[in-house]
Amino acid sequence: MNIREIIEKSFAGETLSPEESVFLYRVDPFSEDAFTMRWAALKQSMELANGIAEIHAQIGMDSGPCPKDCEFCSFARCNSKNPNAKRREAPVRDILEYAKIYTEQGANLILLLSTAAYDFEKYLSLCERVREAVGKEMPLLANTGDLTREQAHSLKKAGINGIYHAVRLREGRATGIPPETRLATIENARRASLHLSTCLEPIGPEHSAAEIAESAGICMGARPLTSGVGRRVAVPGTKTEALGMMSQPLNALYAAAYRLTDHRTKLIASVHSELMANSGSNLSWSEVGSNPRDTHKKTEKGGRGRTIEDIKRIFEESGWQVRKGPSPGWTDSP
Repeated sequence: MNIREIIEKSFAGETLSPEESVFLYRVDPFSEDAFTMRWAALKQSMELANGIAEIHAQIGMDSGPCPKDCEFCSFARCNSKNPNAKRREAPVRDILEYAKIYTEQGANLILLLSTAAYDFEKYLSLCERVREAVGKEMPLLANTGDLTREQAHSLKKAGINGIYHAVRLREGRATGIPPETRLATIENARRASLHLSTCLEPIGPEHSAAEIAESAGICMGARPLTSGVGRRVAVPGTKTEALGMMSQPLNALYAAAYRLTDHRTKLIASVHSELMANSGSNLSWSEVGSNPRDTHKKTEKGGRGRTIEDIKRIFEESGWQVRKGPSPGWTDSP
């Protein structure tokens, strides 16, 4: 296959064939074709989003051990040295303070992250309190366990605008969650008029181009408002630590491949780096509190968490204009 012909087809807004999509994920990340892909992806993202990038904020509310046993997660019971250890939950006052600070600092959206073990009624109450604290304009996303239709409707009534949910690579094998359950939650959210944020994740060196392209198709088929491409973090003590991490150049190639096959999602998230920002990724996350990709109790204290200003600097130095004010579209009907 010819990479330039595929890019021209993508520029024309045509749907790439499964074979063409797989081909993109097989490109050598250090080749001329890879740099051409990254240029093409940046051009498309810039045009689609009018040169605007966004910074979303994640507040981690609790940490494991979680019974869903995702092998890549620092919260998983299977990765805990003491599976019977007590779960830790952030005080409500801390969560509310985080939300207020993020709003003042200019985050475009706030996400409330909990493990699947977090009590849903408590989570629902906290959503209501955060909504009161940040006002009506700030988009709020829920990232918690799988949802019934009734629970999805309850989140909507509590002031939540959308959910982050993903069918992860090798879901049901590397995790204790059947992929059908993840898809059912996405459908329940849609029926409750909740928007979707998702991601092609967590990608490791062992995943084939065919696997990745198939998962990308699932992401795009869910018609999310925002999406992303995330490499798996080799969190110390997890079952996937020994499998290692893919390089940032490979992550950049995958982000570019995703953009060239997705012509509708304006925001594509990835890790915080100028390389990713110059490969078509125009969404990044600031994180505080607990983090499934970290072993620090507070990820912002010497861990993976980055501030709004850190990420804003990366985007601006890469030629992006960071949005001021709430991320649009979350209050519209999906």
